Amino acid sequence: MTSAVPIKNLAEWHSPETRSEVIHELIHGVDRYNPTNLPLMEEYLAAQVKEGHYDLLANLAILKLYQFNPQHSNPDVIINILLKSLAATVHGPDFNLCLGVLREPTAILHDIESDDESLVVVMPFLQDLHELSRTCQFRKFWSEFNDDSEAANIIRTRYIQQFASYLDSLRLIFSISCASCFSRISFVQLSRWLDLPSNKVGEWCSKIGWSLEGETAVIPKNGDNDVKAGVVRENVQLNQLTRLVAAAAA
Repeated sequence: MTSAVPIKNLAEWHSPETRSEVIHELIHGVDRYNPTNLPLMEEYLAAQVKEGHYDLLANLAILKLYQFNPQHSNPDVIINILLKSLAATVHGPDFNLCLGVLREPTAILHDIESDDESLVVVMPFLQDLHELSRTCQFRKFWSEFNDDSEAANIIRTRYIQQFASYLDSLRLIFSISCASCFSRISFVQLSRWLDLPSNKVGEWCSKIGWSLEGETAVIPKNGDNDVKAGVVRENVQLNQLTRLVAAAAA
């Protein structure tokens, strides 16, 4: 599993290693807007879901094709894309970028003449989860996620089971967010933030590269959680100061 420290290099976000050359050409070429490529792109998304990969630009290309060809929209694909972006980052723009390409759920269902109201129920729920994640309200996030609401049940029973370690993906991005703010966190607090039993917290910390001191997780220094005060010294020569005073007096 990826080490839970803030990510500095966005190369993987832009061009993931799991993206094939064919998909790369579709995304960056004129064929990006060819609706006949939708089955291939949707198959690539299915592989992301099953194998745990993530390719935002490819998923945005699918949503863009739906925007231009609304009759081809697939609610299940849309929900899977939103779920992938939700579990990709806490503070990144991914979810909102996907949402910005979509129309209202009722309009999407009207275009494809579907009576399945799941999209209408689920999309607002995912927006609420994203806001809770973005504002680091992790305890409330898990409370909503594990609730018995219709939307939460649809997500858990119809979609999450298809994903490779989806809950761990959420825990990882929450851990990365914590790593940018803390150098030490108690197991009790992590248990609440990550929705993990207390006896599983130590195992999780070891998996993501954090060390343990008793009942406390110690997070590696990463440039965000070990801010040091800097001393700035100005070296101003007398002749420079003279010119400055003369210019001010002019």
